[in-house]
Amino acid sequence: MDTMTLINTKKRYIIAVLLVLIVSSCGKMPINGDLDGRWQIMKIEYASGVEEAPERAYYSVALHTINLMKVDVTSQTGNMEYTGDSLFVVMPISKVEDLLPFGMNGTEQRFGVKELTSKHLILQSDYARLEFRKF
Repeated sequence: MDTMTLINTKKRYIIAVLLVLIVSSCGKMPINGDLDGRWQIMKIEYASGVEEAPERAYYSVALHTINLMKVDVTSQTGNMEYTGDSLFVVMPISKVEDLLPFGMNGTEQRFGVKELTSKHLILQSDYARLEFRKF
């Protein structure tokens, strides 16, 4: 192999490595494991014993952000911290009455993570137990 061919091969190799690095760094990796994604609320069981199955209500989790959405009704966005066995949610610009349909009775809520798989989630607070499926 002559010197020019060797130089061109090295340039192509360097360009290929740089392209791979650029492409792989563009997307944000999920930092919350199975918790990241969109979860549909299947059942809310309140501490009082009352149960309900809300229609088209979702929690969406990505990075340190949580979005609570009831299709064609409301959307609330806040911050969250997930530690593996608990989820702490802060909804700084929401009103409590807007959070009630999502099993929250305050703008700050701590949930115990009772079960978490790639398809099923159970959260428990002193106010309610929420069951989800991954949507």
